[in-house]
Amino acid sequence: MSLMFLLLVASPLQAASFDCSKAAAADEVAVCRDGVTSALDSEMAGLFYAYDKVPMFMGANGARHDDAEAFLADRGKCGADITCLRRVYAERIAALKTELGASMQQFSDLQNQVPPVTAPIPEGVETLISGYAEQCTKLGGTLNAGGDRPGLLSADLDGDGIADYVINSQPLQCSNSATAFCGNGGCAVQIAVSSEKFAEPIEALGGMPTLVQAETGTTARLWVDSTNCPKATAADACWATYAWVGGKHTVTYAAEPAPAM
Repeated sequence: MSLMFLLLVASPLQAASFDCSKAAAADEVAVCRDGVTSALDSEMAGLFYAYDKVPMFMGANGARHDDAEAFLADRGKCGADITCLRRVYAERIAALKTELGASMQQFSDLQNQVPPVTAPIPEGVETLISGYAEQCTKLGGTLNAGGDRPGLLSADLDGDGIADYVINSQPLQCSNSATAFCGNGGCAVQIAVSSEKFAEPIEALGGMPTLVQAETGTTARLWVDSTNCPKATAADACWATYAWVGGKHTVTYAAEPAPAM
């Protein structure tokens, strides 16, 4: 089971947020020459990309980009001071992780009226959950306390009368890899249904998983990258809808106006 979504790999010759071949300012040159700082730049760029795409905050682009400009100003003040640059990047990454998590949770809370799962979790689902810890271990880390359980939603999706589960990795925190489960395309999400004994989950990358209840049954929705909706405008959010008919699932994509904050 592959749950990891890798960002662009940084090297001393390439940072993620700008072209090192065109670097002229002292801070940019220093970032490109130092492998650790270049890797921090890649991590920051991936987090900002995801944060910039969160539909809930489409109406807050001004403040969001003001923060980005403030970061660039702080980085510029560091010049070629590597210690200063690493500190500024670390602070920016921490702020982005906080804002991204808060905005995604806020949107999910507003969109999803399904109560959290409190019933005993089936063994097959617990096996899938343990896979995240194993993935983190392979990266040389451990899941942090308070960030060692994924988000769970539960409803009968496949129509067999038994609860199915949507597993969202966004709350997980791997100590050795901030981007172990989330990256440019969103966070790893699994949809596991009882009719398959939870053994072959649907895997996707996205955010804000929700369950939508209707007379025809319950479907799972996931905000996904706009490339899945070719006709989407800059003001739209792209949603994937997973539905089950006759025991078989289908996925459809639709662009919808992003809700304003």
